[in-house]
Amino acid sequence: MPHHGRERRDSGEWTFEEARFDAADWAWEFLRRNANYAADWRRSVPRQLPCLTLTDGTRLLRLPRRFPHAEKWGLLAFADPALAARQEPVFWHACALRRVVRLRALPPHQSDREGVQALADFKVERHAVIGADGVPLVLMKGSGVHVAVELHDLSVLTRRFRPVFELERLSELAAQTELLKRLQRFMASGSSPSATASLGGDERLRQALLALDESLSGKTYRQIATTIFGAKMVADEWQGPSQFLKDRTRRLVAKGIELMNGGYRDLLG
Repeated sequence: MPHHGRERRDSGEWTFEEARFDAADWAWEFLRRNANYAADWRRSVPRQLPCLTLTDGTRLLRLPRRFPHAEKWGLLAFADPALAARQEPVFWHACALRRVVRLRALPPHQSDREGVQALADFKVERHAVIGADGVPLVLMKGSGVHVAVELHDLSVLTRRFRPVFELERLSELAAQTELLKRLQRFMASGSSPSATASLGGDERLRQALLALDESLSGKTYRQIATTIFGAKMVADEWQGPSQFLKDRTRRLVAKGIELMNGGYRDLLG
């Protein structure tokens, strides 16, 4: 198993990086702890592909071919499991992300004064990958949320374009509208008010990740509970008649294992 770069923290203490995590970051944190994924990564050739930084700050990975063994895990290319989320871009497959904005980039007219855009207009982190099909997939990440955008007909990612958003079926309307609202907020400031609403879910994911790490290290349920909830709470409630703390710890361990063994895909939807 790779070293995960995790520091032991008291319950309720957040690191700066965790406070910025979006669903894709949490998904990677659980996947990279999977021993079978780590074994596939070690067997992969090459293990790492060069990632460039464009003049507008977009991180770009250009794939020379498909990588089916990485696609099995929901990735376009393998990422090093020793690297935590945000240390290096993780390039998820569009099929794993599921909710993707499809954008056709048309050349601007000379008369265009409004509606012409560039990737740099979105004031967030931008990770782009050009797959074997030649279609760029851009993951935009800001303030605890992300939006994946397929950019058709844009051969040079730094060029300006007229965006035409495509909808394949009416059943996508509600989900696509929410994604477009996120993109609009990314253009305004890079922030999203919806990020604060996910803090409760993020706390449960953080606890499940801690429980998973402690379980993989061979710790007992009581030791795991002490790491997550603190020694005082465990001393006060572990032997209590309700069994609440024991049950909660068992559920967190089970949830962490579930997310590591494939459940991380549900976080990407």
